[in-house]
Amino acid sequence: MNAENTVTAPMLWGQEYYWFKYFDTPAYGTTPDSIKISRVWRVPRGVPDDDDSVLAALDELVRRHEALRTNYLVDDEGRPVQVIRPPTPTGFAFRATGEAADLPALQERLAAPPFDPARDRPLRAALVRSAGGGTWVVLTVLHAAVDGFSWPVLGTEFEALLASGPAAGPPPPAARQPREQAVLDQGPDRADRRERVRQYWQWALRSMPQSMFPGFRPAPVGHFGGHTPPSPYRRMVLTSRRLATAAERVAAQRRVTPSTVYLAAFGIALSAMSGNERCAISMDTSNRSEPLLKSAVGCFFQPALVILDADPDQSAQDFLSTVFRSAMRAQRHSRYSHLDVLAEQTRIGFERGMNLRIGVTYNYFSERGAKDTARTDPADRDGNRDDDGADGAPDIEIRPASIDWQDNSADLYLAVQADDDGVALAMHGHVSVTDTDRITRALHGIATVICTWADHSETLETPIGRLADDLGIPRGRHGTGWTYLDHSWIDTSEVTRGLSALPGVTAAAVFPEPVDDGVGLTAYVSSKASPAELRAALAAMLAERPNLVLPHRFVVCASAPDDATTGSWAALEPTGTGDGAPDGRLPRTAAEQALAEALSACCPGLVPDMASPYVPLGGQVIRTPRVIAWLAERGFTGIIPADLFGPLPLEAVAEKLRERK
Repeated sequence: MNAENTVTAPMLWGQEYYWFKYFDTPAYGTTPDSIKISRVWRVPRGVPDDDDSVLAALDELVRRHEALRTNYLVDDEGRPVQVIRPPTPTGFAFRATGEAADLPALQERLAAPPFDPARDRPLRAALVRSAGGGTWVVLTVLHAAVDGFSWPVLGTEFEALLASGPAAGPPPPAARQPREQAVLDQGPDRADRRERVRQYWQWALRSMPQSMFPGFRPAPVGHFGGHTPPSPYRRMVLTSRRLATAAERVAAQRRVTPSTVYLAAFGIALSAMSGNERCAISMDTSNRSEPLLKSAVGCFFQPALVILDADPDQSAQDFLSTVFRSAMRAQRHSRYSHLDVLAEQTRIGFERGMNLRIGVTYNYFSERGAKDTARTDPADRDGNRDDDGADGAPDIEIRPASIDWQDNSADLYLAVQADDDGVALAMHGHVSVTDTDRITRALHGIATVICTWADHSETLETPIGRLADDLGIPRGRHGTGWTYLDHSWIDTSEVTRGLSALPGVTAAAVFPEPVDDGVGLTAYVSSKASPAELRAALAAMLAERPNLVLPHRFVVCASAPDDATTGSWAALEPTGTGDGAPDGRLPRTAAEQALAEALSACCPGLVPDMASPYVPLGGQVIRTPRVIAWLAERGFTGIIPADLFGPLPLEAVAEKLRERK
């Protein structure tokens, strides 16, 4: 693209996530590519649909909306920036003849070639004509450029431009461009807001469970030389007409939003399924509350992190209020730097000895018209509806469905899609933490509890723990060796096995004990190694055991007691004690030396310590792609940015490096 007449601005925070994902897509051997969104627009009958008219309308959209001509890269000082190019003619990637049934395949064909966010035009178009006279425009756009709320704006403008022509077409609605929003968000006038957001995320990351489902085990996702392995996810979809009205009725009664009602029911199911009262849920948020963003085209979406406590003795009505407050608080703090939060997550995880995982996602989207708002007539309050069965049972249908989205960031995902025909609840989960039967039972429980609240308001006084059991929502259980501390379920047996497998360790045991002002894990080990050496070796196992939790205190003894109890170990004379904090280790192997040189070259001021993770050493997330590129230029492959901003010590990252022959 032409570098002249470009405008450079800080990267919009909603853009950072999807831009950074480009560098992580080779995680499982796939080709580097950007996340995209595809849509199909049918050209209305009676408006010009010749090539020139369609291209002129697309060109005008590109001229109006900077997001459709923006690239994403890092400037010379290492800052993520958006570069807005001058408008240029759009063109079609291809033209095809086909019918409506051919459109999904044509969408896939258009989206198949990779997008480089730093160089490629963010919008790609194709024109499809049918023998019967229909015309469609197929579009693929970088997700960093647009979010779901951008498409109705673009579609409406496109039809208007076709109908009247770009020269005479109506002006675009008043809206703020992404670069303008980025400058506002990162300017001095919003410094206090940024600090409040930072404090919220620190609190959330320090108080969340390590993972809602500590049994999660990643599996490959993607295409491998033309072969796509079986999906590690299972998906079920529940549909119901009455459920949408029931949720709206409960929302009106309790003065909350319909989204809150679904989220509360999901929270009850999630707490039961995971066995954890404290729930951490990533919730999609549009970030369009400001008037000038209502009709803006760009990626303003960001996930909010909701932390809520599902005390089983809490009444349903109190829980609804809790969820509403938690969701509102999360949304107020949902405009943030994705890269800064990644770094904060790594630092706090390092402090807690955990690989923090936000693996549960909730998404709500409604297109229901005003006529479908909560009804309050007497017939509704009595539960007499023409869309019920004869016995008043909810009109619920649950069926298996194909996976429409997947990556290894999700353990469990619930999407709520409400429209004038009712509602669809789609849940998919990873096979290592759930299955189709558990998903089916959870969906049925979520729908039934909402309908029960709507039909029988007295059930809002029922404790949510009893509701979960009455509705048959599956409960997660943790067996022998598991302990609950630091808001997390921890498998102490796994930690013990990890320590016992280390060279030179003859015996090990792990117990929850008082540590500092709370309770933590104490590891008793018979070994000649120091606490720092033991912790570093255990931390290296996180590459293969993502749910491992590192002890907060190590007690090293020359021998082991006959009786492996806390008292027996504590009675021995220790040869070393401590938290195992890294005390500095120089690179030893060729791979470690290469990594240390890459970090020194790309991260000014950073002193590599092979026993520490990258971020706690002061490494910046934004520089990790440059480190990977530096290594690749010198023949080393095998790692991605996530390996550096995660909890792995640098020696474990170096172990993954492979030198090309």
